[in-house]
Amino acid sequence: MASASGTTIAKKLAQLIGLLVVLGVLAAGLLLPYVGGVGLAAKSGADKFLNTPCTLTEEPVQQKTTLLASDGKTVIATLFDQNRSVVSLNKVPKAVTDALISTEDRRFYQHHGVDMRGLIRGALKTSNGDTQGASTLTEQYVKQVRYYNANTDAERAAAIAQNVDRKISDAKCALQLEKKYSKAQILEKYLNIAFFGENSYGIQTAAQTFFGEDVSKLTVPQAALLVGLVKSPTTLDPYNYLADARARRDLVIGNMASQGDITPAQATAYQATPVKLARLTLPPRGCAFANPQILNAGFFCDYATQWLHDTGGLSDQKVNTGGLRIVTTLDVALQNNGQNAIWTQSGLDPKNPYLLAMPSVNPSDGAITSMITDKKYGNRKGDPSYTEGPIFTKPYAGSGSTYKYFTALAALKSGATPDLVLNAPSPYHVKVCTSPDAAAYSPSNAGSYDPNLPLRKALPESSNTYFVAMEDQYFGCNIAPIVNTATGLGMTALNATESNGKTIAQNRIAGNSLTFTLGQESTSVLQLTGAFSALANGGTFCPPTPIKSVTDPSGNPVSFKKPGCSRQFDPWVANTMLNIMTNDTNPSGTGGTASQYFGNWYGSGGSLIAGKTGTNNAADPVTGKDNGLNSALWFVGVTPKFVSAAALVNPDRPNLAIQNVPGITAGNNGADTFGAYAAKFWLQAFGPSLMPQKWTWPTVDSTPGTPVQNVDGRTVQDATQALQTQGFKVKVLTSQTCASPYPQGTISGYSPGIALPGATITLCVSSGYRPYVYVPPVKKPTTKPPSSGPAPRPTRTHGGGGGG
Repeated sequence: MASASGTTIAKKLAQLIGLLVVLGVLAAGLLLPYVGGVGLAAKSGADKFLNTPCTLTEEPVQQKTTLLASDGKTVIATLFDQNRSVVSLNKVPKAVTDALISTEDRRFYQHHGVDMRGLIRGALKTSNGDTQGASTLTEQYVKQVRYYNANTDAERAAAIAQNVDRKISDAKCALQLEKKYSKAQILEKYLNIAFFGENSYGIQTAAQTFFGEDVSKLTVPQAALLVGLVKSPTTLDPYNYLADARARRDLVIGNMASQGDITPAQATAYQATPVKLARLTLPPRGCAFANPQILNAGFFCDYATQWLHDTGGLSDQKVNTGGLRIVTTLDVALQNNGQNAIWTQSGLDPKNPYLLAMPSVNPSDGAITSMITDKKYGNRKGDPSYTEGPIFTKPYAGSGSTYKYFTALAALKSGATPDLVLNAPSPYHVKVCTSPDAAAYSPSNAGSYDPNLPLRKALPESSNTYFVAMEDQYFGCNIAPIVNTATGLGMTALNATESNGKTIAQNRIAGNSLTFTLGQESTSVLQLTGAFSALANGGTFCPPTPIKSVTDPSGNPVSFKKPGCSRQFDPWVANTMLNIMTNDTNPSGTGGTASQYFGNWYGSGGSLIAGKTGTNNAADPVTGKDNGLNSALWFVGVTPKFVSAAALVNPDRPNLAIQNVPGITAGNNGADTFGAYAAKFWLQAFGPSLMPQKWTWPTVDSTPGTPVQNVDGRTVQDATQALQTQGFKVKVLTSQTCASPYPQGTISGYSPGIALPGATITLCVSSGYRPYVYVPPVKKPTTKPPSSGPAPRPTRTHGGGGGG
């Protein structure tokens, strides 16, 4: 009685016989001396073979992806899992194909994908427990395709398993491939997929790795050595096992002579040639090996590849193995000039727990043009100068008074004017909010301010109390318009979920958090840059993006998701804000918080820069309460084609008082340093690149369109009819009311003030609350005239603490 193992072997051999019958290369009866009685099963084996589909899927071989700067030429980094450069067969020397065929498949040009002699020999040895088997080059190619397409260890093991099932499956696919491709195409595919050791995939990369040569320049001995490695790339690695590799090379040379590819005399001479290898170097793989000619490009590289996955919708495998050509938005000159300035002029010590992060974008399309920091990209254990952390994108610390930008925008969008005056003495006590938390809140300013300020002065001077008063009085304690303005401008860190399951934005709106305008929420410097960029783009927000285009190895476009631009406010609002915010930096303006750092800029002929500073309060390390010191320092600078936020933060302890930073008075720990200090680094990095550019900002009156008629104080119906008659559409805000001197239910204000025909005019309905303005009592004239003019208002040297 036959054993179970014998029956299994007979079954497998029957299938093999069926295969050979199908091939028409040999009558089944001729195999009987080898397999005995199992020849009777040939027909059933043939039927099984015919009914077995080839499940091989040929994916493009993995290739190196190249990340390029915005010029489409300068390489930032090379990304790959398999170090491979595909080469066409016409560039491969004949010596390589001769060596390969003479050693791996001498009957390559005679068979149709399956070599009967080798198949029988391999099948018999396998049935006897010997795993050796002679496969054709086509079958070897099939095996390697299966292996490199495998996603699990089990699939990879099955792809190279030494059994008759796998051999029959490979043979079926090999036959199909030989009908599909020419012999030359199969050779090209084989040479490009094969692994040669030392992370070298494909003959081109192998030639460069082992000999430092292009494949076209390989000599016969070099070709023979590389072909010899295919058998066992690890145990024949010439860098580790030179003698074994040379012996294998000489065997290949002998095979070439036996096949008549070279003469015996040539073979002897080639075998006497010593093996001369190139110096083994690690290929520059990934962002850690970004082009050193682009200073500190690793941060941008890391962000760009992550963005392609998270936002662009391309898998890591596609990016790392697809042989893509990715053109990014990085401006090499801007990056190098700015980075060099920070490293050589700032005085910042990259070992300091504080770090400086300054990304920049082009506001017209959101293109990220630079990512500059005092830190160095990399991971060196024990050296705090290096980091691979997401320092440009992670919301580390509050950005202080930069959030007044969102409050001012929300007000202008709702119909407020730059002349909106609010009474906001320091400290400020709420007048409208009724919640216990709001009633107990009494913010102060860090300097001397007029208690009655218009918006046009309050923003550049960065009065804390004015903007809390705006939340309280003008918005009636409803901060939803302010928070929604921020999230609409890409401040998506506010969408993070808190412990109660709701987002930060939802919780701040529900809690009527008057602290929101003072910027105490952890902020991403890149998101803040993007939010301010809409100001220079007429109110259209384009999310920051690092990628211009992606193409495949054939030059065909590869689609990826790219968030579109969206209008967030009107050009009139944008021009109004620009008119106000240029005073933040202009020493001849209203005394903005950053003006002390821009004297030389304007003195040298620099164009007007719109800006906003921000300072985050420090907290006592023990109690966690505000200790009167400062921690994170911020400045955002805006020009027509360039916007950048600069943040000086401690990512590990964001509320710790700033220290060990040049320019801070020893021992003060940040008491004398405010957000404007960050403008110093902003100018160092970008000033030289911006100075040659000259620009003028549009005036408010130059906004395209016609003036919108004044409908303040009119009924909603009357105002709507009047504006529609003028050719505008109308939107009445239903989720908010606005303070005004007009009766409740009438129109408090409208926006924009100038618009094109067909534009939508937003109307805010009056809450009936009349903003309070303090009027000092009239003093009786004295009999003695004053000896001089009125006492000057005390000079303020910085913006609001926790804000400016």
